Amino acid sequence: MSFRQATINDVARRAQVSVSTVSNVLTGNRPVSEETRKRVLQIVEEIGYRPNRLARGLVSRSSKTIGVVASGLEFFGPSRTLVGIEQEASERGYTLILSLLHEPAMEDVEPVVANLITHQVDGIICAVPQIGQNRSKWKQWMTDLPVPVVYLNNQGWPGAVSVDIDNRYGGYIATKHLLANGCGHIGLITGPVEWYAAEMRRAGWEMALREAGREIVPRAVSVGDWNPQSGEQAFHELIAAYPEMDAVFVSNDQMAIGAIRAANDLHVRIPEDIAMVGFDDIPEAAFTQPRLTTVRQQVIEIGRRSVVELVRLIAGSIPRKVNGASPAVMLRPSLVVRESSLRRQ
Repeated sequence: MSFRQATINDVARRAQVSVSTVSNVLTGNRPVSEETRKRVLQIVEEIGYRPNRLARGLVSRSSKTIGVVASGLEFFGPSRTLVGIEQEASERGYTLILSLLHEPAMEDVEPVVANLITHQVDGIICAVPQIGQNRSKWKQWMTDLPVPVVYLNNQGWPGAVSVDIDNRYGGYIATKHLLANGCGHIGLITGPVEWYAAEMRRAGWEMALREAGREIVPRAVSVGDWNPQSGEQAFHELIAAYPEMDAVFVSNDQMAIGAIRAANDLHVRIPEDIAMVGFDDIPEAAFTQPRLTTVRQQVIEIGRRSVVELVRLIAGSIPRKVNGASPAVMLRPSLVVRESSLRRQ
């Protein structure tokens, strides 16, 4: 599918007038004869030319607009990332056009992106998480777009810049911290298995355990869906399946809040009986009882950085490929230590 945009030059050539005449027809800055106006508007309609809404950049073809494809705004990370995108874009004089995917694992991104192209965006930020095979299904089609794309929270591919949090490192430092505090049987409440971020956090947990010579047993893992209710249920499942568990790494703070609730119901003391580390550092993490140790990811910064990289691509100051691969930006999370992981030794 071709996405070559009709330009003001195409309109001028078809109507046999100058570019400035077309601009005057569309903006009303200077008078144009009625016959010329009708001819230009007819050509605009025929070839599907869409000037940007603010009638800027008619000659330069720059709309100062960024398209954003996003999903999961009910979760802390995606919503705060969008805040970062908006902040950086506004500071750089760009406006946003936001399109949401409600079923990112299955929904076709083509009509969403096609709509952004018709709005003459200068570039696109794809802030949709990598879930299952959704990115591989989009790959061939997305690499043929006429504007640059920056991808968040995924492996990326040639033709686009990717910006991500190092989720593997986050899971690793969380588990290393629990090991350093004397825990020997560390369970995992993971996010949905088809999510790339959940897969990487689990990989970090496994890496730290293997490094410490610990056995990785399937019954030490329970799966949630990022929500508190699933964390509560997963904690009950782990207690039953892995009774020797003395610590748990929970792959996001919302599930950790549910796990703390389950521990209270079961009269399990945190951290005395089971130490706990979450992931995200949502505001509520500092107000749980006990306060939650967690991995802080730079969710606003990842949004800001995606705009920085996209603007550089738009300006042509960085190549779309470096030695055949996509340029990648990986931001490292950090550990915020609170009471939930500090066992008395």
